[in-house]
Formats: sequence, structure tokens, C-alpha cells
Amino acid sequence: MNEHDDHELDGPIRIEDWDPPDLTVEEDEAQGPGDDLVAVVNAKIAALRGLYVESQRDVVLAEQFERLLAEKDSGVEIRRWAGIVVKAPSGAGKSRMLTRFLQHHPRVHGFHTDEADFVHIDVPSPVTNKTLGLEVLRTMYPQRRDFVPSRSNGAKNADARLSDIWSEVRDMAAEIGVWGLWIDEAHDLGNGGPNMLSVLQSTFKRWMAHEHRPLLILSGTPEVEGLFRTREFRRRFLTVESPALSSGSDTPYLRQMIAKYLREVDLGIDQSLRTFLPRLVHAGTYQLGWTFDVVIEAIRVALLEGADSLAIAHFARSYGGIVQCADHDNPFIAEDWSGIDTVMQRGRVTGPVEKTRRPRRKRDETLW
Repeated sequence: MNEHDDHELDGPIRIEDWDPPDLTVEEDEAQGPGDDLVAVVNAKIAALRGLYVESQRDVVLAEQFERLLAEKDSGVEIRRWAGIVVKAPSGAGKSRMLTRFLQHHPRVHGFHTDEADFVHIDVPSPVTNKTLGLEVLRTMYPQRRDFVPSRSNGAKNADARLSDIWSEVRDMAAEIGVWGLWIDEAHDLGNGGPNMLSVLQSTFKRWMAHEHRPLLILSGTPEVEGLFRTREFRRRFLTVESPALSSGSDTPYLRQMIAKYLREVDLGIDQSLRTFLPRLVHAGTYQLGWTFDVVIEAIRVALLEGADSLAIAHFARSYGGIVQCADHDNPFIAEDWSGIDTVMQRGRVTGPVEKTRRPRRKRDETLW
């Protein structure tokens, strides 16, 4: 090392030495999609997420709900049905299905507003008989801000009122016309432990016996059914399940869904998608909601790359970027894709999707 080199080690590093011109990547290769393109693609993806393709479970939900309404409208003194249990694994899209259903049902007014007559809550944490009842009251009370609860004028002290919180819930519901309650993530009712679950079970049993009780919808993962194993609960609740997707029997539905999305964004269908549905269903953990997300994120990659058609390579790049997996763990690349634990991979959906440009492929709209 000469004196000149020693002097340079003592002084600041020149930018030219740190980033020599011959190592500079060509600007066109280094740049990803421009801000304008990203904004346009984001808008298209947001529009896709607003679309909804009905499935058989929507039909079952509508039928079961109408059974509840028919009994409610009949005026019988003793109603058999207390409500509906909607059970499906995480990622099946049950919350979106119920939200859409209640928002569009002609008997439900102002859903998700202060004037709703069918209210929605998530199970609070920590969950106790008191916190659950208070969450229902807080959700209903804004509907009539000038309404004074019947038990609040000193008739009982605060502790006594809260110990009888569900009587207050029923009274307020009758006063302000709330006729339905949806408790989402109902499997979390078991988080309070066996003793608290026993208390909650007793609460719901008294609720079912009340003449003016609102209809009840409990939605959650399949564990929700295990929380209410007694014969009393089983015979009082109708059930809506979300069966696992099948790349065989659900092929027409999946093709309809994908085609609807592609028409919205003016993309064609690449030859590589001809036999990819089993890989897609496996990547989507056999659940409707997550499978939709996998498709939409692949479309995002295709649009950012300026492709004319959606190809399996877009699914591979999108999925690999989202779950941060190697090619041999990517169900759209690996030869032994059926052995990949995609449920475990779903817990790693933190990676960004790749935003590089790829050569255009010839568009083909004839496959489906």
C-alpha cells in the first residue's frame, strides 16, 4: 500500500470509489414500475377486492336466515331457533360473506351504522360475561344517543347493573328495535377458560329462553362448535359451513371467479393456467377467501409487469414474494407441490411482491 492509499484511508471516501461507474446498473433495469403505474394498478386491485362471486354457501346462508325470519314473523310464543352458527377455517371469507349478506338484506337496516337494527361485535379481550355484554351495549347505544337505559336511574348501583348486564342488553334491544346480533370470532369465547365459558354458556341459555331476544349469529373457526356441545345448543342453532375447496368439483366456480377478475382488468389467460387449478387450491389452503387473495395478488404482479395475460409465473412470483419461500417450497413451481405445508406458510405473509418487468407474452382468450 503506497502513501497515497494511506492518505485515502484517513480521509473521506469518494462517491466515485464507493460506486464506480462500471458497476452502475442500467437505469431501465433498476427501476421498477413508475408511481403512476403503481397507482393505477392499486386502484384496479382495490376494485377487484370489491367484487364478490357467490358460492353455494351464500345460498345456504340465505335459506337458513329465511327460516329464522319465518319463525320470528309467525308470532309463536316459543321459538325453536335461536340463531345460526357459521363455521369455517380462518381465511375462508366468512366475515366478508356475512357482512355483504347483512348489508344487502332488505330486512336489515343501516348495518354497520349507528342506526343499525342488526348489530355486529367482535369478541372482546379479555372475554368475560361483563366485557361481552358491555361490548354489545356500546355497539347498540349510539343508535339512540338520547335513550336512557331503564336501569340507570339509580335503581341499581353500577356493580349490580353490570352483574345483570344481559338483562340490560335485552331490554335495550327491545326498546330501540334491535332484532339481531352477530358475534364474530366467536371461537374466542373460549379464551376466558373453562369456568368463564360455563358462565357464558349459562348466559346464552337464558338468552335463548327470553321472549324478546334478538336473533343470534355466531361465526368463527370450527372450534366454535366445540364451545357449545350440549344438546340444548345443537338443537337451537342452524348451521352454515364453508366446505373445503376442491380443484375437481369447484373447477367451474373457480374458473368463473378468475375470468370475472380478468375481464375487469383486461387480461387474457395464458396457456400455463390450463391445468394449474390444483396448485391454486393448495396454495389457497383449500379456503375460498385466501384463494381469492392469491389470485388477486398474482393479477397485481401481472399488471405491474405490463403483461397481456395472466400466467402461472405471475402466481409463482407473487406467492414467493408474499410468503418469502424458496422455489422448492412454492406450490406454483415445485414438482412435489402437494406436500408443501401452505397453511404454515400463511403465517408468513409479510414479504413484498416482486415488481420487475417481464417480456410480454402473446394474449390468449380462447382457453376458457
